[in-house]
Amino acid sequence: MSVGYDLEGIKTERMDQFINNLINAGEHNLFNQYKDELLNFVKQNSKTLFSEELKYSLNNISADISHSVTLSTMHGCPPDEIERIVSYLITEKNLHTYVKLNPTLLGYNFVSDTLNRLGYNYIELNPEGFNNDLQFEDAVAMIKRLKALAKETDKNFGVKLSNTLGVANNKKVLPDKEIYMSGRSLFPLTINLAYKLASEFNGELDISFSGGAIAANIKDILNTGIKPVTMVTDLLKPGGYFRLKQIADKTSEIDYISKNINLEALRKLAETSLIDIDYNKDKREVESIKVPVSLTKFDCYIAPCRQACPIHQDVAGYIKLVEENKYVEALELIYSENPLPHITGYICDHQCQFHCTRWDYDEPVLIRELKKEAALKGYDDYIKKFESYNFPELKNTKAAIIGAGPSGLSAAYFLAKAGIDVTVFEKEESAGGIVNNVLPKFRLPQSAIEKDIDLIKKHGVKFKFGVDENFSIDSLKSSGFEYIYICIGAEKPTRLKLEGEEEKILNAIEFLRRFRNNEQIELGKNVAVIGGGNSAMDGARAAKRTEEVDNVYIIYRRTKKYMPADLEEFDEALSEGIIFRELLSPVKLNNGNLTLQKMQLSEFGSDGRRKVIPLENEYESLQIDSVISAIGEQVDYNILIDNKLLNHEDENIQTNKLTNETNIENVFMGGDALHGPSTVVEAIADGKKAAEAIIEKEKLNEKLLQQSEYQVNRIESELNKIKGLTIPVQKDDLTAESARCLHCDFICNKCVEVCPNRANVLIDSKLLNDQYKDIYQILHIDSLCNECGNCETFCPYEGSPYFDKPTLFWRDEDFKNSRNNGFILFSSSYDISFKIRYNSQEGTITFDETGSISSSSFKELNSSVEFISFTKFIFDVYSNYNYLFVKI
Repeated sequence: MSVGYDLEGIKTERMDQFINNLINAGEHNLFNQYKDELLNFVKQNSKTLFSEELKYSLNNISADISHSVTLSTMHGCPPDEIERIVSYLITEKNLHTYVKLNPTLLGYNFVSDTLNRLGYNYIELNPEGFNNDLQFEDAVAMIKRLKALAKETDKNFGVKLSNTLGVANNKKVLPDKEIYMSGRSLFPLTINLAYKLASEFNGELDISFSGGAIAANIKDILNTGIKPVTMVTDLLKPGGYFRLKQIADKTSEIDYISKNINLEALRKLAETSLIDIDYNKDKREVESIKVPVSLTKFDCYIAPCRQACPIHQDVAGYIKLVEENKYVEALELIYSENPLPHITGYICDHQCQFHCTRWDYDEPVLIRELKKEAALKGYDDYIKKFESYNFPELKNTKAAIIGAGPSGLSAAYFLAKAGIDVTVFEKEESAGGIVNNVLPKFRLPQSAIEKDIDLIKKHGVKFKFGVDENFSIDSLKSSGFEYIYICIGAEKPTRLKLEGEEEKILNAIEFLRRFRNNEQIELGKNVAVIGGGNSAMDGARAAKRTEEVDNVYIIYRRTKKYMPADLEEFDEALSEGIIFRELLSPVKLNNGNLTLQKMQLSEFGSDGRRKVIPLENEYESLQIDSVISAIGEQVDYNILIDNKLLNHEDENIQTNKLTNETNIENVFMGGDALHGPSTVVEAIADGKKAAEAIIEKEKLNEKLLQQSEYQVNRIESELNKIKGLTIPVQKDDLTAESARCLHCDFICNKCVEVCPNRANVLIDSKLLNDQYKDIYQILHIDSLCNECGNCETFCPYEGSPYFDKPTLFWRDEDFKNSRNNGFILFSSSYDISFKIRYNSQEGTITFDETGSISSSSFKELNSSVEFISFTKFIFDVYSNYNYLFVKI
């Protein structure tokens, strides 16, 4: 049992009854009532549940529930008060006792340094709290006295490590000034506190553990002799109680747990925890996997990976096909949304992975690698199958695509599939845009580019290379092109303002173009790359590969946290010996000396990143031979002004956000030309959007843009087997890696799994007259909910299941005080009547025994399909889950 927080409270009559009933519940009415209910339930389900062994076990459930107690005290509780409580529990209540201690025993400096070193430097500690809490020397003395007392009374005494750590409430999600840290960041502190205390007692101290235990460390903890181990934080994450199965399996592998603490094993575990990436903040690269979509009342299962993808690929679908080694079918499914699977298989910024549910377990599924796997292993057979496809006859409708980058290729692909006559105009001598003309080959092999472009050509798309970049919309229209898609990119460099030797400044795009073409480039020995995006990473890595270059520096005015570059590209740069310098801005280059202004972070900007301001009169200098400017590119607005798409350079380009159509009818724009520098997959999405709009205008067959009709087999029982399991990334076995996918669009239930009170309940859709898409619906039970917000934290939507889901109320007062869409039963004698709230309207509905509405006060809503569905849900839940309707 667990009690707290002061002796006066523990001695109250109510608390005394609580303790006594747990020591022996034999005389308590509820204990015997629950025992009888269990036996009756088994009898009623005797065909599936009954066995003599089970009957014997139930009859022999002991009334002696607990003879041990853990004491939790408030932060700042005086040591003599703690000692008095423990003495009382041992001597007067005759209980084996553990006292829970705080990580503040380690001291402010150790805790602060450890959190900073592990990347939790945003956590603000209060030194005063450390001073007010129990001090280490006092704790040791107290433990010695209590151990002696326990020995005299033939009881066990130990410590439980550790309590949560009080930190400043800077997030303001909760109302108080202080919040309490637990879980992954607490483990290194708790295990080091365990070692420090155990060392004081030469291993002869009983220690219970509760500071960040998970499946990955449970064996290591138990092998030190620490026992028992309890956990909460891990069970409040997706998977919930399913996680206990893996943890139990891990513990069953242990043959022996020593009586005393194994100090050497504990020392190693404590030291490792301070450097193990699993406990480092950077291990989790994302704050949240939520997507900006509102939570629906019903049918809410979504795959956040798919929602986060600009082209909304069926990620879980093609992953399942890769798992089954059906690479052609997987590639076919990918091609239904993405014409460039080889290119995106290498260089997509994979927003899908940043929204993978596995972030809340371990690490995301390697989605991009699995796409590449499908492309590499399925392409040759797909091409053979492609020859047999029956594409629509070529229409008389002609479309011109200006620019053969990813956005233009995407538009051309989808238009050609629909039978439109497509010609792509490109100023370069080859298709691919930046991807084919600028991106270094060490990031993307030429064969990948060629395969994607070849397939688009096989769809009948015509290309004209080396054309004049100064296109004319009027001229194209007079040539018979009814539709025009402009995707000319953004290649005009933003000028780096730097005093001094400007001739030593190279634009990143131009440098990378020359590097790709194997031109001779003289950079000198020391190169500075200015910027924090992927172009800066590419420029730095290319510079490092350039002849005679020894040192390459990436100079960035903000900090690593606010860099727009992909973390993996940044890590690749560092692994190649490139030096990163943050909070510096270049000012002057003179005689090989680059002067850098020191910067500091200031307030947050509209883009969610911290702004920077200069530190007055504080500078650094580096010996630099060449500077590569990678601070962004702009659109060449002159050509847009000439074509009447803009009136002047400072004007925003006006397009229909749903179609990307410009102010000129049938002229569309997308990609970098519209938004500024974008990712490859965002450019593909723009091209697809324009193509869909054109196809809609032409009233062509919509099925041409729908997914492959290949059915993906996904079984609930198989997915439930991996619910709650942490599974390491399988980089060398991509079939096994694909099996890590949780298929959230098929079965989610995270709000059910993470609710500590089980206030969110699964309702089987098979019992709801097949009116729903998902296999389960979610019902919220108001009286079981304390609005902790955990379901909101892990819901993939921008929503709150405890508020947004249909809610069953047990008390009329709770119904009145709530704003939830919900219902409460108020009559079930003959007809069945409910009070209902629906979209802020309240009223009553009565059903007859068949489920038909016999009366309703919702006159205006009675014809609403959504409202009728809501009322059917209420009746079906009542009919099939009658036990949930409790009156209290």
